[in-house]
Order: sequence, then C-alpha cells, then structure tokens
Amino acid sequence: MSSIHLDPADLQGLEAAGEAALNAALSRLSPTERDAYWASVRRCYNAPYNDAAPKVRTPQAPPGREEARAG
Repeated sequence: MSSIHLDPADLQGLEAAGEAALNAALSRLSPTERDAYWASVRRCYNAPYNDAAPKVRTPQAPPGREEARAG
C-alpha cells in the first residue's frame, strides 16, 4: 500500500476544489432537498462511529425468576 504526501498548500487547493464541486452539485437542489442531503450526511457520520447518547434503563428481574407467593 502506498501513501501520498502533500504539502499544506496542495491540501488547501484540493479542499477548495472539492468544496466548489460539492456546492455546484448541490446548487441544483431546492433548499429542502439540500437540508435533506445534509441531514443524511450527518446521520451517516454520526452512526455508528460517534458515541450514542446514553439510554435510561429500567431495572428488570432476571428471566425465569418469579417471586415466591405466600399461600
């Protein structure tokens, strides 16, 4: 596997070109469609890699154990 090393000036130029291409592609969409696009990007990047919000758990009895009834 090879790696490519670029100096910071090259990276800035590539970043600007990529942003321009993305903006050109998204310019044909309506504002609602652009919002949907960015919502899907956020969803993809936030799962499963980022930590999920902690869930509140309620205690439960282990399966198969029932409380004894007094008779």
